[in-house]
Amino acid sequence: MRLLSFDIEDRMRFIGYYQIVGGIIGIFGTLGLFIDEHALGGLHILFYALGFSLFSFSIYCGNLLRKTELKGLTLSFWNQAVQILQFCIFSIAFSYFSGARISFGFEWTESFGPDIIFSISSFSVKYTPHHTDEFYLYINIVPIIIISYLIKLEEDFEKRKQLLELD
Repeated sequence: MRLLSFDIEDRMRFIGYYQIVGGIIGIFGTLGLFIDEHALGGLHILFYALGFSLFSFSIYCGNLLRKTELKGLTLSFWNQAVQILQFCIFSIAFSYFSGARISFGFEWTESFGPDIIFSISSFSVKYTPHHTDEFYLYINIVPIIIISYLIKLEEDFEKRKQLLELD
């Protein structure tokens, strides 16, 4: 009996390809923004490097899952965990999602406004010390679903491993 069933391998590959495609779309989107940037300072370059790194990490995690390597489950978990929360608190903002985004949350500017956002692969980091009245918080449900799927995959793998040890 094989350690990984064909079902587990197929589910790992599905998530893997999802992360690879999301990472590639994100790299091209970030590259487009980088090319259109008129003035690049040190902080801008750092933020773009972070964006390229995160999307590259998504591709790496996806490739591990595509090759059905178990290390890919743990790394993919962390890749998805970083994508759950998008926020702007006073002068600092962070948003990263590689693949689909269905976010629920709110913006609190002059009034409180709940919102739903749909989009695909994006990255944003913002630091604006002179603009401190912006506040928003969004939770992306897509990585939460993927994390639960990854946990289920790991549980299925552990059950299969225990069955093999009993034989």
